[in-house]
Amino acid sequence: MESLTSVLKRLSVKNITYKEGFVQLFISKRLIQGLAAAMFALFVPIFIYETSGHEFWVVGLFYAFLSFLYAGLLVPGMELTNRIGFSKALALSAVFAVGQYFTLYFMNAENIWMLLLILAVFTTGFRIFHWVPYQVDFTSFTDTHTRGRDVSLMFATIAFMGVIGPLLAAFIITKAGYQMLFIVGMILLCMAAFSYLFVPAVEQEFTWTYKETITHLFSKKYRNVMVGEMANGAELVVTLIAWPIFLYEIVNGNLLEIGLLSTVIVGVTIVIQLLVGKHLDKEGANKISTLRKGSVLYAAGWIFKMFVLSATQIFFVGLYHNITKIFIKTPYSAILYDMSAEQGQYIDEFTVLREISGHVARAFALLLMVLLTLYLSIEWTFIIGIIASLTINLVYYTNVKTEG
Repeated sequence: MESLTSVLKRLSVKNITYKEGFVQLFISKRLIQGLAAAMFALFVPIFIYETSGHEFWVVGLFYAFLSFLYAGLLVPGMELTNRIGFSKALALSAVFAVGQYFTLYFMNAENIWMLLLILAVFTTGFRIFHWVPYQVDFTSFTDTHTRGRDVSLMFATIAFMGVIGPLLAAFIITKAGYQMLFIVGMILLCMAAFSYLFVPAVEQEFTWTYKETITHLFSKKYRNVMVGEMANGAELVVTLIAWPIFLYEIVNGNLLEIGLLSTVIVGVTIVIQLLVGKHLDKEGANKISTLRKGSVLYAAGWIFKMFVLSATQIFFVGLYHNITKIFIKTPYSAILYDMSAEQGQYIDEFTVLREISGHVARAFALLLMVLLTLYLSIEWTFIIGIIASLTINLVYYTNVKTEG
């Protein structure tokens, strides 16, 4: 572990000094678990879509149920996280993730309804013990002066894994089937669970009751940032659920073509991602201006995607959308991490509010997507992505008030 840490430090961008915790978190989350996530992000929704007999409503309702369940159980879940500690919670989340792919390994058309309920349990457990501890750790292990570059390094690593993951996953599925893919995922996540044990503990404890959490969720103080998080959550489910299934239909179920297209598109964006993060850390750089302009360009990408008809069009429109995504997601994440850091001992409470807002919005967006696809083709769900991409700008009104 120490030798790998040293290598990462030598390869890091000049003038950035990584805290030990950041390096350990980077190894666990972005290198090990990140590869698993890149392999499955596109293909799990497609697998459920295929197994359910190509019924989008099954996929949409399942993921909506997951988000409602997570939002409802997050506060009591944080009480358990307090007891075991955030770093151990991350390790436990990886064990739950192993359970996800173990369940998917046995899923077929005959048992899908029973196993979807079991999958919901494992997925909710993963989310409860993973996302808040990860966000709190990332905030704690970075600082304002380099956070833009740290966020960009994280996103660039996601992009790099996005180059390898989809093509590798498609190759495995094509040659050996989904079951082999799930076995590879379980191996990677077992490694991640072990690696998380080396992440230093942070001194944070969730202290709000359920009633206090709901009160703060609807308070004027957090209103704009919660609306921004709801917009971000709604846009994410269009990206993570509707887009992969739309791709599947456009290329007539050719999974290798999906993997190849995703690999080439993502590969072109890595250098741009790092340059944007470096720009955001410059003195006088305006994260808010970058976010505002980026959101308009990114929303336009969803409009272009509505008219995609071929693999060639998928490449050019996907490339445009990935590049413009950098100019909305990087400043947005940097702003949110800056705001989280300003919360002091309430970083985890603030993160819980963000998670609840985002997932409630995901659930309602998915229900609307299901309703739309009952009467219209799936590309009409991209309208949700357009609206959400523009609404995300509300977060910067809160940031302006915080700064001055």
